[in-house]
Parts: sequence; C-alpha cells; structure tokens
Amino acid sequence: MAHTDKHSEAETGSQEAFEQIVKERLRYAVRVALSSVLEEEVTACIGAQPYERTQQRRDQRNGHYRRQLETTMGQIADLPVPRTRRGYQTHLFERYHRRRGELDSAIGEMFVKGVSTRKVGQVIETLTGSHPSASTVSRVFHTLEAEYEQWKTRRLEERYAYAFADGTYFTVIYNDEGCKMPILAVVGISESGEREVLAFRVGDRENEQAWKDLLEDLKGRGVKEIGLWISDGNQAMLNAITKKFPTSARKPCVVHQMDNVLSYIPNKQQEQIKPELRALF
Repeated sequence: MAHTDKHSEAETGSQEAFEQIVKERLRYAVRVALSSVLEEEVTACIGAQPYERTQQRRDQRNGHYRRQLETTMGQIADLPVPRTRRGYQTHLFERYHRRRGELDSAIGEMFVKGVSTRKVGQVIETLTGSHPSASTVSRVFHTLEAEYEQWKTRRLEERYAYAFADGTYFTVIYNDEGCKMPILAVVGISESGEREVLAFRVGDRENEQAWKDLLEDLKGRGVKEIGLWISDGNQAMLNAITKKFPTSARKPCVVHQMDNVLSYIPNKQQEQIKPELRALF
C-alpha cells in the first residue's frame, strides 16, 4: 500500500510541474493571439494596413505602449498595445476580462489542437464584439499558425547539459467519460543554464514507440547530445533513451528516489527522515 501511495504522490508532483510548463506556453499563446487581434482592430479603426496608402485612411499609427494583463495562466507583463495619433482606444480588454476563462480556454485549444479558422473567428468576434471579415480571420489565422508551427519545428541546440523526461497522466473527458491520457514531455537545461521545453505530445499510451518518436523529433531538430538524462524508472522510456541517445548518462529523478526510500520507512518516522534524505541528495 505504501508503494501505491508514494507513486500517487510522485504522479501528482509530476503533473503540477508539467502544468506550470504548459502555463508558460499558454501565456505566450494568449499574448500572441491578443497582439494579433489588437493589430487587426487598429487596422479596422484606421482603415488601412501598415504603410498602406488609401483614401479610406482615417488615422495614423503611433507606436505601441506596454501593459500588464491578468490571465487564467498568470500575468502577461509586456503585452504591446498599438496607439494612433488621434488617440484610438481599444475596448478589447473590457471584453476580455468579462470572458477571460472562456477566451483563454479557446486560445489554448487553438495552439494545443492546431489553429483553425473557425476557432480564430470565434475568438476575434468575442474580443471585438463584431463579426470579423474573412480577410481579417485569414490574417490572424496565418499569424497564429506561423507561431504555432515555428515553435513545434524550431531548431534546437546541439547539446543540452541535462534533459528531464517524464510521462504524466491527466484525466480528460472523452465521449462523456473520464479517460486517463498520457502526456510525454522533455525539458532541457542548456549549457548556459536556461530551461526550455523541448517537446511534448499526447499519446494513446506511454510505450517505447511513443518515446522513440518524441526523441527522434528532438534529433531531427538538431539535438545531438544530452549530457545527463533524468527520469523515473519507466522501462519503455529508458529503452527509447538507450536506443536514441546511447552515449548519454542516466540518473533517476531525485523525487522518485526519495519516494522509493520513504516507502520502506514507517509513516511515523518519515517526517524525521525527509530532511536527512534531502541533505544527502
């Protein structure tokens, strides 16, 4: 029973850490989406694209200012808001605050599932309060799609000092039923100490082939060497790492090591042992 309890605690910890990583990316997704919609809103107000000469022009762009915005994923500190010479004022933030949770969820779905014109149109209409033209939806769609594809296919460094690999299960609703779905993730630490989410993907199961596919994606984007892999004891993952990065050293995750040790110690003594274990590790 103790082993099961410790495994559940480790799984919860892995989920919390992964959720923080996902929130970082989703904050960026919200920032890109809102920036794109703001630019389209000011274009409609002015009556012209940037640097476009037209008789319909009613104002001139005048740079940007920065503002903070609270989202369900945390604070965005440097959102660029366009200005015009005649003092254009956006109402986007008022609408955003009224439906923040709904909009954040919709924006997140665009980036996690892949951007779609239908979802982009819904987000723009909710934010601006008017039905967007097909050309507006198309411009925002291509902006978001380009950001999404650029992140998924971006070139990675040739060597990372450390890489953390983990598969964690989330309960998702599918056909009105709760299903456990694994998300496989790799977080890298560069030679300069910067943390970076290298890749993650949803799989039907946490098997060796799923891990091999994820690691092959890393290699295809330029990763040649990982100094040290840190993971739990999942054998499918370890097999994939051995085959794709055979020269890398491997080390069990400290959290899992501590949980394994504590599972053999009576509950009444664990609080006394924990500080000593942390000091050892």
